[in-house]
Amino acid sequence: MKDFVISVNNTVLYIALGVIWLTAIVMLFNSFLVGVGTFVVGTLSWCIVSGFWFVQSATYEELRKLNSKSN
Repeated sequence: MKDFVISVNNTVLYIALGVIWLTAIVMLFNSFLVGVGTFVVGTLSWCIVSGFWFVQSATYEELRKLNSKSN
């Protein structure tokens, strides 16, 4: 079950990044600075959130490997 949750959350994260970039592209047509700001702030926020998520899922994978070796 945890593997399914990890894969779904990874997919959701990349879809969110795509939405952020599409929003930034649309904003570029309205105002260059607003578009660049959306791209930079959105991508930076995504990196922070996804970094926490990927570290947590990697930790889960390592713990699972350790548990399987001890059994």
